[in-house]
Amino acid sequence: MTANSQTLSRRPGANRYDWGLITVVTALLLFGGVMVFSASYPWAMTYQTTPFFYILRHLQWMAVGLVAMFAAASIPYAFWERWSVPLLAVGLLSLMAVIFLGDDRFGAKRTLFGGSVQPSEPFKIIVLIYISTWLASKGTRIRDINYGLIPFGILMGIVAGLIVAQPNISTTILIVTTATIVFFLAGAEIKQILFGGIIAIATFWLIITRSSYAQERVDALVQGIQNPLTSMEHQIAQASEALVTGGPIGAGLGNSLEKFPGNLPLSWSDNIFAIVGEELGLIGTLLVILLFALFAYRGLRIASRTPDMFGSLLAVGLTCLITLQALLHIAVVVAVAPPTGIPLPFVSLGGSSMITVLGATGILLSISRFQGWQTSNGPSRKITNNATFDLRWGDRRTRLPGAGSSAPSRKSTATKSKRPVRAKSNTRSGVKK
Repeated sequence: MTANSQTLSRRPGANRYDWGLITVVTALLLFGGVMVFSASYPWAMTYQTTPFFYILRHLQWMAVGLVAMFAAASIPYAFWERWSVPLLAVGLLSLMAVIFLGDDRFGAKRTLFGGSVQPSEPFKIIVLIYISTWLASKGTRIRDINYGLIPFGILMGIVAGLIVAQPNISTTILIVTTATIVFFLAGAEIKQILFGGIIAIATFWLIITRSSYAQERVDALVQGIQNPLTSMEHQIAQASEALVTGGPIGAGLGNSLEKFPGNLPLSWSDNIFAIVGEELGLIGTLLVILLFALFAYRGLRIASRTPDMFGSLLAVGLTCLITLQALLHIAVVVAVAPPTGIPLPFVSLGGSSMITVLGATGILLSISRFQGWQTSNGPSRKITNNATFDLRWGDRRTRLPGAGSSAPSRKSTATKSKRPVRAKSNTRSGVKK
């Protein structure tokens, strides 16, 4: 197989999945199944035909997601690099279809086919695949504003505009933030990030001041920060009450009061972290945070050991995407971020979200199979010279030639120029080569 036009050869011990990552994801899924059943049971008893209605849906979506994960894990990750442009085109068309043909639910158009498909969820992965492919092909040229910042800014502007139009500001923030992190790690200059950040902040400020939807969310955040227990926003007040009630050790599994109808809405999805805090206390919430910290560690570890730039950037992007989504969910529940409907990865009930995060995990597992491989350039684990920290927590020192860059380094050029001189000298002195 090839990646970034580099031939990969297997070394002893390679071609193994990252079982540490599998263990963490399994723990999150099992924990999520228990919490979804506990959080949804009263609602199912009241409004559905069976008390197992929501947990059965959760298990169905989990099964579909696991199929997607195993399928993605079995596909060499270079496949996504080759199909990045068609995937991006399909993703953009699906976002435009949502604007014109989407289902209007709760004042927003985010889904298709009766609410069963939310295109912005798989698009998170699609845009990261394209960004990683594009950055890996540019090499050091991304430091040029004409080749780096401007095209990147245009793409992010189009993506953000299509998703904000739904409106879905939380997903927009996740995509833009994750893509920016990948852009920086690929070697973009800090001044480019600062300049782009100023433009992004100014743009979001205009959106907030001119959008009633966004303004309501910001007002709710300000009220929640001042006193979450007395916030005018029902979701913030009830989530805060759940966390306070739980205390250090919690009220006990199944003993939540906020999950009953009339209290915390969507307790099995958008606010499941609050139920974790109420039933399992601070210990339970810290356990969830620890599991996501371990997920981030395993994902970044995979990125640092991947033999090519595309795989490293994609692994970083997928890891950051899932981790940031978890942090945003937690931030909303603890009233330090505007209230928004965003599930907790692997834990909350959610169709498109569950399939997306498990599919992303499958790609991470596929990338992990190539840890220990080497490129045609030799045993070096990176084929780029422009990556910030080289994705190995180092510095910005020059590495091997970047993907898409055919020019050799100064050192290698100098070395090659000296070899003929030494050969001529040996020939004249009668020394055999």
